[in-house]
Amino acid sequence: MKIIKNILELKENLQNTYVAIGTFDGVHYGHQKLITEAVKKAKENNGTSVVFTFSSHPLELIDKNKAPKSINTIDEKLYLLEKLGVDCVILQPFNKEFANLTAEQFADILKEKVGSKEIFVGFNFSFGEGGKSNTHDLIRLGKERGILVHEIPAVYIDDKLISSTFTRSQIPDGDIELINKYLGHNFVIMGEVVHGKKLASEVLGFPTANIQMAERIYPKTGIYGAKVKIEGENFYRDGVVNIGVNPTLKPGEKSVEVNIFDFDQFIYGKKIVVELVKYLREEKKFSSIESLKAQIAEDVEQWKKIISECDNGNSSKNR
Repeated sequence: MKIIKNILELKENLQNTYVAIGTFDGVHYGHQKLITEAVKKAKENNGTSVVFTFSSHPLELIDKNKAPKSINTIDEKLYLLEKLGVDCVILQPFNKEFANLTAEQFADILKEKVGSKEIFVGFNFSFGEGGKSNTHDLIRLGKERGILVHEIPAVYIDDKLISSTFTRSQIPDGDIELINKYLGHNFVIMGEVVHGKKLASEVLGFPTANIQMAERIYPKTGIYGAKVKIEGENFYRDGVVNIGVNPTLKPGEKSVEVNIFDFDQFIYGKKIVVELVKYLREEKKFSSIESLKAQIAEDVEQWKKIISECDNGNSSKNR
């Protein structure tokens, strides 16, 4: 997947593209409806599918105090877009130069530099200086430039409008399986494996991968069943994840720790992808190390049993 970091500085213009435009925080179920249409049309017309998105939320520039915490880091967003089969991502900085473009100037960029044949946007899309222009304006401007613009209608699940704002509100205290339903994919945590205090391997007798924490929203604290992909590997491993403060061994220290099943290799400095599948239990403080060890063994067995039942039911794809 090709990544363009600033369309305004692109020297060689793109050609024959089918473009999905949006902030796409979370790459949720509604976003996917829009993006997959662009991917489908590109394949049908031997073109290139492009996602035009931003390296930071537009509110970071407009009013930083109102800017929401992200559902995804940039790496996570790119990971999810690549899984959808996107050919190229324009990761545009939302700076003053870009924010001050008129609607007409932006439409010209979409035609000349992006090479748009067709464009796909959501029902609530706004653009141009001050965000004063909307989807209807883009349809008109596109028609003038020979670009077909599609407005993708709102998407509902269980009578709830699926948006980044709604999904973001569900994550801190919500049911991970329901959150995954709204997202249309497993909740992703991606980061570099860093050195921890090595308490798991030295005290408990098994190693864990500590993931560098990022400025983004995390699900509620607790123990999760997950699948894990290690940088350099093209398959997923199973594991159990602890999100929280680890009150028994490291009280007060927020962390994401992953116990990867049947794995004991040196992966410090590598990036790993963790996809949360099921909430197993809440985090709690144990009276002794032995009690903690017994509970972790129980967590591992519980998740292995669930995995086995899923596989036997031919539903492992849901993991």
